[in-house]
Amino acid sequence: MTDVSYVESKYAVPLAECPNCDHMLPQGLGEITCEICSAVCKITHEPTVQSLISESLPCPSCSTVLVAGTDERPVKMECSACSINFVLTQKTIKVEIDCPSCERQLRIRPRPGTRELDCPACQTSFNVTF
Repeated sequence: MTDVSYVESKYAVPLAECPNCDHMLPQGLGEITCEICSAVCKITHEPTVQSLISESLPCPSCSTVLVAGTDERPVKMECSACSINFVLTQKTIKVEIDCPSCERQLRIRPRPGTRELDCPACQTSFNVTF
């Protein structure tokens, strides 16, 4: 079995809020279902679509520059020079949250709904809602 390489995209789809309940929608383009109220929302952002389609990246094996050619992520890619297969993944967005107790900045991946966080510096537990 061959190990598959993963390369993270340079471009991220902007975060969007559900127009029905104002909570954050799962990251993506197209028809997205709100995890809070189940509303189906159409998400488009032409500058991001164009950036994703024209994204150039080096092959993880031979460094040949390749063009993604699609706005889909993840997408399976094959290098035309060395024939290695790899997956171009969605860029992981992180946001900074200040601990309400010690004000330390915490970097987390936003997810729809409410999360309970524990500050690693002062051990305070608090909730964050996206």
